[in-house]
Formats: sequence, structure tokens, C-alpha cells
Amino acid sequence: MSTEQTPAKVAFMIISDDPARAVPGMVMATRMKVNRGADVRVLFFGPGVRLAASGLIDLQLAEMRDAGIGATACRANVEAYDIAEEISVRPLELLAAGAEVEQFALQGYTVVSF
Repeated sequence: MSTEQTPAKVAFMIISDDPARAVPGMVMATRMKVNRGADVRVLFFGPGVRLAASGLIDLQLAEMRDAGIGATACRANVEAYDIAEEISVRPLELLAAGAEVEQFALQGYTVVSF
């Protein structure tokens, strides 16, 4: 009998533009990846893309990147908020959020939001 566990698959959706609400999710994502080897995804959606563009969470974005988490942001939200320039200098890939969330479901991720 094998004692190895399959790593958890957790998708963090950052939907708040309030750092006090969003930063704990980013810290948790990073720690789960680094300390537990979890398969972690992070998606900035809605007001969360404004937070990502603001510069207030650049430290957390860098820590996630350094941990091997490829964070993403909703392309449509970035366009709607007119923040493409601000997002372009941050380690975020733009994509269609609906398709990404569908993949979370199809691939068995547990989705949590902050």
C-alpha cells in the first residue's frame, strides 16, 4: 500500500480589490504550493484585477511567481477597467476567465474565493 498522497488541486479566485481580503488568499496559495506541493492556480477576476494592477500586491505576485504559481487575470475585466498597461508589467497571463473556471471544474480543482 502506498502512503503517497496525490497533491491537492486548489484554484484561488481573487475577486476583491481590498488587500485585507485578498492577500490572505495569495499567501495561502503560495504556502500550499511551497509547503505541501499542492497544484495551485490563482485567477484575478472582477475587482480583483484592479487590485492586481494597483501595485499594492506586487510583493505577493512576486512570491507566487517565485513559488512556481502562474497567476492569471481576466482579459475582459482588464479591458473593462482600462488597466492593460498596469497589468502588462506584472507577472500575470491574461485569459478568458469563463474558460479558465470551466477548466478548474473539468480538472477537479476545489475553487475558493477571496
